[in-house]
Amino acid sequence: MKKAYLAPLILITANVFFTGSFSLVKYLSLNVPVFTIMLGRFLAGPLYLGPYFMVSKKPIKVTNWPYFFLRVFFGVSAMSCLFFAFKYGQLAKSLLIFELSVIWTLLYGWFRYGNIPHRYSLMAIPVAFIGIFAVLQPQGLFRFQIGDMYAFAGSILNAGVYISIKTLRKDHDTSTVVLVSYVLSAGVMLIPNLVSIPQLNGSLVVGLLLMSSVGFVGQMGMVLGFKY
Repeated sequence: MKKAYLAPLILITANVFFTGSFSLVKYLSLNVPVFTIMLGRFLAGPLYLGPYFMVSKKPIKVTNWPYFFLRVFFGVSAMSCLFFAFKYGQLAKSLLIFELSVIWTLLYGWFRYGNIPHRYSLMAIPVAFIGIFAVLQPQGLFRFQIGDMYAFAGSILNAGVYISIKTLRKDHDTSTVVLVSYVLSAGVMLIPNLVSIPQLNGSLVVGLLLMSSVGFVGQMGMVLGFKY
């Protein structure tokens, strides 16, 4: 299959899994602290990829630590904003605003690398913002709900995720990018969970496991799609 079709197909499929995972996040956020949900999400990396690396005896080779740290910073920050947006706002609206990250990434590639977007893409940008305002229907120019503001901040940070992953895919494979990123992110999220240890029952643990598993598939798909 041509790369022109393969990459969008993989990325769209990844977003389907992300949507399922985020729907579970919305449900879990009613009873589970956001930082605990994030820890569960990132633990999926070592849980699923750790045995793969051990059984296959695959070495973990990292040649670009700065971009891995950027990946973790933007990833943890963007997901924190998005999950708080789910907690305080509506799921669909939050996801819609969060996906503005695609536009920020497009503009970054244009100004940073001179990747001039297709004229149809340029025409779509103002239409997208008009659509956002039509959906949000703010009562005033700067009067948005707190969940919407979290989602908007997350969209800017998520552009950093896309940019850093694209750079890491030049010399790291999919499993290495996901494993290293998730292990470092889990280490960061372990700190607030140790400060305030959450109380979880069996059903919440199952929900966290399901959420993290579905999200893990989406993450693998997104990183793989960026290869093309």
